[in-house]
Amino acid sequence: MKVIRNAVWIWFGVLLILNVIPLGNDVNKSLSGNEIWGFRVDYLLHSVMILGFAWIEVLKRVLGFSGFGVWKFGVLVIVASIGMELIQLLIPWRSFNPVDLAYNLVGALLGMVAVLMVNGERGRVKSIEN
Repeated sequence: MKVIRNAVWIWFGVLLILNVIPLGNDVNKSLSGNEIWGFRVDYLLHSVMILGFAWIEVLKRVLGFSGFGVWKFGVLVIVASIGMELIQLLIPWRSFNPVDLAYNLVGALLGMVAVLMVNGERGRVKSIEN
């Protein structure tokens, strides 16, 4: 069960690796050249990758593990969203993109909403039980 407790940090490490490895022109072209519902695939992937933190946090709570508090979770995803894009300024084969950063932040905000909803629902269930 240590994997579940540490899943947020494991996901952070996976995202960090994905943000520093060279992708190559073919991957870049296929991600930026394709669209889903009018949105570029690479931009949607940025939101979904950051939203992964919320999926992990909600799963932990559903399985009965204590999660981060809402504020700690919010700080974590905002810092991760910004940091994952800013780190690309230091990597010669990667490039900073403010639109990628914006989509990271969209994923972070959606994740915060999901965690807030789960917290609200858990609080409502506890008050009904009492």
